[in-house]
Amino acid sequence: MNNQIILCLGDNSSADAWAHKLSQKYALENKIIFRGAITNSKQDLEPGCFHTGPHNIDVIDIIKISKNVDKVVLLDQNQDQYSHPVIFVSMFKLLQHLKAEDIQVVELNTTNMETIRYWDNILNTNKSFCAMPWIYHGGYGGYHTLCFLSHKPIKKIGSIKDWQQDKEYNVIRSKMLQGEPNVDHCKTCYHRESKKELSVRLNDSLKWLTELKVKNLDALKKINNPVYYEIRPSNKCNIKCRTCEPKYSHLIEEETKKITDERLKKIFMQKEWDKMTDFPEQIGHIKRIYVAGGEPTVQPKLYKFLRKCIDEGNTDFDFRINTNSVKISEPLFDLFKHFPNLGFSCSIDGVPKINDYIRWGTDTSTVVKNIHRLHINHQISFISVISIYNVTTIGELMKFFDTEFPYATVQLQTAGYKDNLLDCENHPNHDKIIKSLKLAKQTKCYYHNERGTKSIVDRLYQYYSDRPKTDLVRLSNFFKYNDTLDNFRNSKLEQYIPDLEACRSHTAQRISVLETADSNK
Repeated sequence: MNNQIILCLGDNSSADAWAHKLSQKYALENKIIFRGAITNSKQDLEPGCFHTGPHNIDVIDIIKISKNVDKVVLLDQNQDQYSHPVIFVSMFKLLQHLKAEDIQVVELNTTNMETIRYWDNILNTNKSFCAMPWIYHGGYGGYHTLCFLSHKPIKKIGSIKDWQQDKEYNVIRSKMLQGEPNVDHCKTCYHRESKKELSVRLNDSLKWLTELKVKNLDALKKINNPVYYEIRPSNKCNIKCRTCEPKYSHLIEEETKKITDERLKKIFMQKEWDKMTDFPEQIGHIKRIYVAGGEPTVQPKLYKFLRKCIDEGNTDFDFRINTNSVKISEPLFDLFKHFPNLGFSCSIDGVPKINDYIRWGTDTSTVVKNIHRLHINHQISFISVISIYNVTTIGELMKFFDTEFPYATVQLQTAGYKDNLLDCENHPNHDKIIKSLKLAKQTKCYYHNERGTKSIVDRLYQYYSDRPKTDLVRLSNFFKYNDTLDNFRNSKLEQYIPDLEACRSHTAQRISVLETADSNK
């Protein structure tokens, strides 16, 4: 063993430096030289014992290093010795990546991962089970909904007397435990899983059950209050995203009132409840608050809530704000500094010119500056919506994140809209998409373990490799939809995304041929 290179996996980010201590102990017990931490993939490795983890370097780099050492060891480090539960979950997912690459890992104590493996097994064998009905508070129009992806009302907010024993919730919980589908509430996750994407059910449940240290199903049933609150104070927004809807932007809501075409009006305007979820009065029992919109940074209620928390001396809860980062006022920057566990989920959907078009009203260069400034005091992550607009440049977008924001994780989502006009699976330029997806697979953020990122890239790569048939009628309807927006906004698709505009004439010709063939039958 003296001539071997040993890689120990653990978390060294706490003040106790557990990975350092435990790998040093391992080296001493096995009479090998302790070499310390690996901080980058290009580091020269001599015989001896090193340590690293998903908090130190990117997963893709750990995989590369693991292929070039003699032995990989998971240290005997329990969850309490990780500085944050998310890092513990990341370590579990790293083990899954290594297994997929046929890299053997020696676990010094298999009991440390028993609980997370217990929940991972339940989530993968019981396709109905999800943690949300036990922990989540959110909704629309004054009604509770099962999670932030469901708009099916359960009961009025404020009407629950006993969270643990509530009749309506327990009907849903019981069906989940018995493996019965909750189609009305959970169809989004079912749809994503049918496409082999990582769903909220799979991803967020595992994170929450691990963070809350819920040992088993019996312990889950004893949770007596929701701990995760999602807040959407209003649909007030400062931009008009092409993948968005009136319920999330008052500017789009105003714009759609101008539409006269009845078919387009049905696509743009959807029946929604007239209220969203407001900030809670009491937050002492809450583990996490997530604020979305609209755009939270332009809503007075966010300012009011921040000041209330500061005045009450309650600012250390897990706090996440979803933002387009278009404009953040100086008073808001000052208020943010009072919240030590505040992070931002930022939105960028393309390399600069494409992003400016999709997120209309955005200046990407200003957005980049604002995000870097937010990062001085806070954590940053990204949520990018993949649609027909940017599916040919996914790799370039992910490379941009690697280069410009190496400190941030990236989560991909796919666009949804009535009639599925923005579908990222209906672009005719297969070759360009495949080339871009190959680039995406080489990026560091491909391995960030965020919901959807790797699974969406993998699924799209397989899908377009099979040369799918383009739905020409739906593609033609997309151009009608987008032309309507361009007319409202005095913009032109060809000036921002010329390769998508180039599909128009091809589509028109093909549809004409098909219509002629049908008429001759």
